Amino acid sequence: MRHLRPALALIFATTLALTSACGDDGSGGQGEASGAKLTMFAFSSSPAEDAVLRKAIDDYNKRGKNTVELKVLPEYDTALTTALAGGAPPDVFYVNDNKLPDLGKSGALEAIGDQVDNPGDFYDTLKQSFTYQGTYYCAPKDFSTLQLVYNTADFQAANLKPPTTWEELATTAKALTKPGHPGLVLAPEFYRWGAFFAQAGAWPTDDDVTKMTMDTPQMKTALQYLTDNHKAGSFATPAAVGAGWGGEAFGKGLTSMTVEGNWIVGAMKNDFPSTKYAVAELPAGPAGKGTMSFSVCYGVAKASKNKAASLDLVKFLTSPDEQLTITKEFPVMPSRKSLADKWLADKPELKAFVSGADYAKKSVFVPGFSTVIETFNDGIQGLAKGNRQVDEVVTGTQKAGSSVLG
Repeated sequence: MRHLRPALALIFATTLALTSACGDDGSGGQGEASGAKLTMFAFSSSPAEDAVLRKAIDDYNKRGKNTVELKVLPEYDTALTTALAGGAPPDVFYVNDNKLPDLGKSGALEAIGDQVDNPGDFYDTLKQSFTYQGTYYCAPKDFSTLQLVYNTADFQAANLKPPTTWEELATTAKALTKPGHPGLVLAPEFYRWGAFFAQAGAWPTDDDVTKMTMDTPQMKTALQYLTDNHKAGSFATPAAVGAGWGGEAFGKGLTSMTVEGNWIVGAMKNDFPSTKYAVAELPAGPAGKGTMSFSVCYGVAKASKNKAASLDLVKFLTSPDEQLTITKEFPVMPSRKSLADKWLADKPELKAFVSGADYAKKSVFVPGFSTVIETFNDGIQGLAKGNRQVDEVVTGTQKAGSSVLG
């Protein structure tokens, strides 16, 4: 599933030299706005969503302006890296938010973020995810946030309401815990635990990602809270209950709560249709509400000889009507603020996910930071297992990050 955070390591070290030597046809590589033959790379999410994307491209082609060849690739990262390194990239391609810094640094992307129609309509947090060193490179196509997913039958049986604070979450998880069934299951990784860091007013780096900020009372508070609840047995990892991810543990009834994004909706519908559930905003921590956002944008290659036509395609795909059509049947949410109410009209039960857009933290840092996240994840896994100490994880991650940020 594409929103389960693919590996961060995708470094385009040779791309800058290659792209600077390509794509200049004497007119700045802009090409013509019509009559172009474009190639677009996308990664597969699900057969149903792939079909919707193919229809969108077919609709664009029927306009008779340009022709797009869409390639939905199972080995997306490998194919894109090879195309970029070879100097013959697709004109338009998906860019995961956590890949943006490396692509921005390498010079692989044309900056078209502000050239789409009504760029101010996109959520600011998402625009920040696709900005590197002050340049807004590409418009987000959709997004997801993390929230609390809970089993309504279990809550009714225990006469419980969705928790709204950390204290209530701990109490609720304890009340729902029984042998082989922890109250809450969440993956032991930064991309789940990070929501709690935000709720504590903590983050691994400062806002500008220029220095590490692991060694703060707020970060230690968040890590200790999660560690203590794992030690108590009321929080657990998916592996601890024999599941591959939080959604599987939840769908199989191995837990009553999980922390996942709106991609869980498709999994529940397809794999666990009999499980009754609801979604609530994550409980507020000492600093208030907090969550994380994940997004993908439509990138235009710097080396493309059809930049004007590529921009025309991106404008079409990010137009309000087309974006609402593409996201209507799926749990991913439109990245335009003006579409929130329309998208929720037939799925009000997912409002918590949309609400998170107003306060979500972006999960994007700087080129090379993936090694820091790996170090942090190793520490988080140790805390969840009970064989690491909070100060040890803080010190190790701080050191790893400082070597990257300088």
